[in-house]
Amino acid sequence: MIIILALAADGFTTSWFTGALHKKLSVKLGAGLPVIFSAGRTLFMALGIGVGILATAFMPDHNYKVGMALLLVVGLKYGIDALKFNPEDKIFLVDDNKTMLLLTLAGSISTFFAGIGLSMAGSGFWLPVSAAALSVFAFSLAGVRAGEKFGYKPKIRFAGLIPGIVMLIFWIRLLILNLL
Repeated sequence: MIIILALAADGFTTSWFTGALHKKLSVKLGAGLPVIFSAGRTLFMALGIGVGILATAFMPDHNYKVGMALLLVVGLKYGIDALKFNPEDKIFLVDDNKTMLLLTLAGSISTFFAGIGLSMAGSGFWLPVSAAALSVFAFSLAGVRAGEKFGYKPKIRFAGLIPGIVMLIFWIRLLILNLL
């Protein structure tokens, strides 16, 4: 559950910057972005979990380790993206459904691989999928509203470090448990 919440933090930062841009341009951004973000990332999470379930048949002895390693790679990717922040990569004028869909797809690829990792690490199906749907919607809606209220704040990009830190903590936990 903690991993799902950490993954939703990326939607928060993207939504914040998008909400801030819309505020600056005086363009109203409705609730469509959080809904589509949530639907797209939930779908990709579900697909990833499905692929992970299929992959467990091929390596039954190492599922947990491979799943945690995949989650670590996803977390590191989020962390590196946050450190190598470029405003043009995170700030979008969402003026039509096509832009919203492309923005959702771009962020959903990591969610797909996280789904594979979660599944291989032993998570079920419904809890991660429903948690992803709710948390991505809530974080995206909060990000849009905060961006509209507070405007562009470059330091909010460091919220993208949260997934990387959480994944690293889980990886260290796995390493310690296997060494003891």
